[in-house]
Amino acid sequence: MSDQAKYLLIDIGNSRIKYALVSEGQEDLAVLHCVHTTELTQIIKQVAKVLVASVGKTLLVEELQSLCQQHKVECQLIHTQAQQFGIHCAYEQFTTMGVDRWLAILAARKITLLPVAIVDLGTANTCDIVIENQHIGGWIAPGFNLMKQGLLANTQKVFADNNVSHHLSLGVSTPECVNLGCLAAVQGLVLMAESTLAKYATSYEILITGGDQNLITDLKQPYLHYFPNLVLLGLMRFI
Repeated sequence: MSDQAKYLLIDIGNSRIKYALVSEGQEDLAVLHCVHTTELTQIIKQVAKVLVASVGKTLLVEELQSLCQQHKVECQLIHTQAQQFGIHCAYEQFTTMGVDRWLAILAARKITLLPVAIVDLGTANTCDIVIENQHIGGWIAPGFNLMKQGLLANTQKVFADNNVSHHLSLGVSTPECVNLGCLAAVQGLVLMAESTLAKYATSYEILITGGDQNLITDLKQPYLHYFPNLVLLGLMRFI
């Protein structure tokens, strides 16, 4: 990186911490991962500002704020807003919408001006749809592993294994039917997003992000675009 000011972007998700070190004006980013906030100490010492998005890990946020205070670095915690960068949130109680979803929406609007669905596949699967600059709503569903765990915990004589196929077909054993049924549900969320967008426009895009995006590699439609972390790209808008 050059001598430009550097910024640390941090996405504290349900299962891990994702982060990126960027400079102002940078368009791409390398997504890195860590478990403990103390692993970021040396990076925090180098930056002009830390930008944080968290879906509820209050203790981790407090640890980061303390680290930044120790090293006299500004730390900004981003929250969902009713309107930001000209984009309007569909939620009447906008503070209850996860900031990860909101930042992914902000990132998506920077990427495309077409009607767009933002699908985040992870611990939970979410979909949000934006038409022009209006977020019109979305869905929250259990992620692949949560679906599988819920099915196994609440049914009798249903069992599964860890042989997860990324290619959708029909199962011919109970473990295959469980794994492929959950996979069908994940892929179905994307296809329903496409069906919804088609009601509003003939041209649209679907942006896929999240740790489980590899589960839908069977879907090859040209309107699908894959991103390692849209939350961090959304944080870049605040630099």
